[in-house]
Amino acid sequence: MSYLVREIKPHFEKSIQPILTVLTRVHVNPNTMTLLGLVFVIVGSIFLYMRMHFWSFVFLALGGFADALDGSLARKNGTKSEFGAFLDSLVDRFSDASPFIAISLSSEEDYLSFLSLLALVFSFGVSYAKARAESLGIAINVGTFERTERWLTLLAGILLNMIEISVLVIFLGSFITVLQRVFAFKNRTSN
Repeated sequence: MSYLVREIKPHFEKSIQPILTVLTRVHVNPNTMTLLGLVFVIVGSIFLYMRMHFWSFVFLALGGFADALDGSLARKNGTKSEFGAFLDSLVDRFSDASPFIAISLSSEEDYLSFLSLLALVFSFGVSYAKARAESLGIAINVGTFERTERWLTLLAGILLNMIEISVLVIFLGSFITVLQRVFAFKNRTSN
């Protein structure tokens, strides 16, 4: 878990309690929230592709918010499950890919298309390194640029009309985080 997530998660979860209470009362399933987040992200990515940055920001932010709610909702209403965790991780990969694909396809600059795809690949590498290590029985909770940091960087880039810079930062941050996880795994296994 990154420093940013470790620091803001308790405050975030406390601040969303009223929303979670309402969602629990109306029997919203956390998996429904996960899928709704994906729909928002896909719509936001379509707007990003169309270079409608305001609406892209709105829908991507809604998608990120829905994604942030699903786990907290599952814990609050006691419906936390292995399937929910699996679905959330799977949907996260689709949500991670969609904006980068939109940027790559809509860019008039070849280098930005390529950089966007590199950012996508290394973003996936961050997640895969952790998942693969865990499948081998080793927890590697290191990394300075995890999903929350990538998401906030992308949203800031869209809001400030600095997409190129945000994609570069995401690529570099993801690359560094992959290296951190490779070295952490290597140090834990001593092979």
